[in-house]
Amino acid sequence: MINNPLGFTKDIKKSLKVYENLLKDWQNKFNLVGEGSLENIWSRHILDSAQLLRLMPKENINQITYDIGTGAGFPGLVLAILGRNDIVLCDSNKKKCSFLQEVKNKLNLNVIIDNIRAEDLPSNSANIILARAVAPLEKLIAISWPLLKKNGIAIFPKGKNWKNELISAQKYFFMEYELVKSITSDLSYIFIIKRIEKKIGKK
Repeated sequence: MINNPLGFTKDIKKSLKVYENLLKDWQNKFNLVGEGSLENIWSRHILDSAQLLRLMPKENINQITYDIGTGAGFPGLVLAILGRNDIVLCDSNKKKCSFLQEVKNKLNLNVIIDNIRAEDLPSNSANIILARAVAPLEKLIAISWPLLKKNGIAIFPKGKNWKNELISAQKYFFMEYELVKSITSDLSYIFIIKRIEKKIGKK
């Protein structure tokens, strides 16, 4: 861990290191992340996830944040390590959920793990929805927007193809959003989506 632009404390760095080691151990048994990304896990996954913390609304009692298609826990598990207590990690893969449970137990995290498809989550139940490397923007919006409460927001980090994904999504949805540049890549941006309306006549 040589790069710490977000100013993690010693305890946070220690917990993130435990998480990293568990991920590498489990990767030998199950394909949790792309093999090529393991060599640069700190910036590729951990910092890329952690930067979302400053973009999230302040935590309130009874607030729910879904991390849909969380996989190995990015970004939600990182955010839980950083102190968020409203995270629900959602994934349809039982093996990945077993890995998440081990990390939760090892680090005594206040996080919920739900072995479920995002499409099966209850409507109007989330204040915030996160998704990282799950699906194109258009599909993420279609899946997540019915799940959000009134005034809820979605935060979606996107890579170098973010412009093309935006153009595609805007064919079907009117969007009120902000774009924030990623700290881990000059080509990547983070969408903060505050309002969506489906265009009339579109599927």
